[in-house]
Amino acid sequence: MTLKLDYLNVPVIAKFYAAEGFSLEFGPQVGFLLSAKAKAKIGGDSGETDIKDEFETVDFGLNFGAGYKLDSGLNFSARYNLGLSNVAKESESSVKNSVFQISVGYFF
Repeated sequence: MTLKLDYLNVPVIAKFYAAEGFSLEFGPQVGFLLSAKAKAKIGGDSGETDIKDEFETVDFGLNFGAGYKLDSGLNFSARYNLGLSNVAKESESSVKNSVFQISVGYFF
């Protein structure tokens, strides 16, 4: 079985420049659940079910990250989102989202 949860995440990040071109990032994030699907494959049969009602519609987390910007405008960053809230409505165990992100960009 595969669970697919789609969120619209809104981070509020403070960026601190620790050295020339090097930055540290920190801040909260709120996520809004857009869809939740369970996909199962048994033998040759497969099916998909909407399970959005089984999950909380809002998720909270904290972001930590670092980045580096080259003089040419090319930049690199990595960020980790630590999930703080239990997203499962009726679960005996805690279910939290955690995300690791990497990015490459260019400033014009």
